[in-house]
Amino acid sequence: MSKLVYSKNPYIRNSRAVELWLFFMRREWSKPANLLGYILGSQIACKIPARLFLPHPFGIVVSSESVLFDDVVLLQQVTLGARYPYGKIGQKRREPELRQGVYVGPGARILGAVTVGDYSVIGANAVVTEDVPPYSIIVGHNKILKMKSTELEQRILAGEI
Repeated sequence: MSKLVYSKNPYIRNSRAVELWLFFMRREWSKPANLLGYILGSQIACKIPARLFLPHPFGIVVSSESVLFDDVVLLQQVTLGARYPYGKIGQKRREPELRQGVYVGPGARILGAVTVGDYSVIGANAVVTEDVPPYSIIVGHNKILKMKSTELEQRILAGEI
């Protein structure tokens, strides 16, 4: 179990307990994975990517049909799941898809068959029920800010913010 570091922020990394939990889940060792998940108060039922970051792994719920790509960061109390419990007629998938490098803030809810684009940032307590373009910043209820996450990163590095 090697220590992975998030590409955008070297301070985002997994604790040893989270690394052990992800190790058990990737190998489908259900009893130790369920025990650690119970201790952490979290449940991730989907396929685990090679690079998933859970800096504060408490209260995270991810449904079984959700799709996570590499370098996704999920903070505490995040929920990824179906918007409608029985789905919509003719809809192939019901759960969200988080593309590479998505950062999901604490308490965020991503519901329904939505796709969150590459390197998007979902703010704290945001509710997302619509597709999100790549490099976007989402706050509140489906509110997409005009500034892209790459512009925000450049302004922070330049010392403007």
